[in-house]
Amino acid sequence: MTNGLHHFFRTGALLAVAPLMLLGGVAEAANWTARGNEPGWQVQISDTAITFSSMEGETFSLEPVPEPVRAEDIEVYSGMAGDKTFTLVAVDKICTDNMSGMPHPKAVVVAIGDRALVGCGGDPLSLLVGEWQVEEISGKPVIAGSETSISFDLDGSMHGNASCNRFFGGFSLSGEGLTLSPGGATMMACLDGLMEQEQTFLAALEEVSRFESLPNGGLRLVGATGNTVLSLRQ
Repeated sequence: MTNGLHHFFRTGALLAVAPLMLLGGVAEAANWTARGNEPGWQVQISDTAITFSSMEGETFSLEPVPEPVRAEDIEVYSGMAGDKTFTLVAVDKICTDNMSGMPHPKAVVVAIGDRALVGCGGDPLSLLVGEWQVEEISGKPVIAGSETSISFDLDGSMHGNASCNRFFGGFSLSGEGLTLSPGGATMMACLDGLMEQEQTFLAALEEVSRFESLPNGGLRLVGATGNTVLSLRQ
């Protein structure tokens, strides 16, 4: 959470200003979802509505979507949920779900009347998609010049350089974590060191159970026991 947002919530200013931020315009909002735990809740933002639901059965919608107030990496949506003020604050900042460990691209706070609910929002896939260079395999740096890489695509496919050969396969990202499924590779022969690294890398892919997005922009692919399987950078 940025210092400005921390101050915003710590001083209670969010609740104080909510009635002043009601706007008549309609936002051009991209579809995304935010969730929180203890108590469980969910907010869905579409082009037409902001819909809130909780595990306790509370549900309501704001239609149309209020025009957000934006400042740097923060956007604020405000409206009325019946006779209560509703404010949603989203910050472009890595937020990790405290139950699943899944990273999300937004930190979110929802205020309903005098209640404040904290959670994460946005699609974790946006943090994963792209081409990544492998820096370490199970804590060991890759051989200099080996150009080991992995790319994740929006359609759930992955491909890259396994150290010697090109490989391809797929991946699955769910609320439970990340699963990588190598499908095949080319069959070139290379120096023994690269071939050994390649076999270690391909085996490491199958150990991955989740990922972490790092403050420096890198990724850490993590195994079921919490060990770092692969360290990646863009």
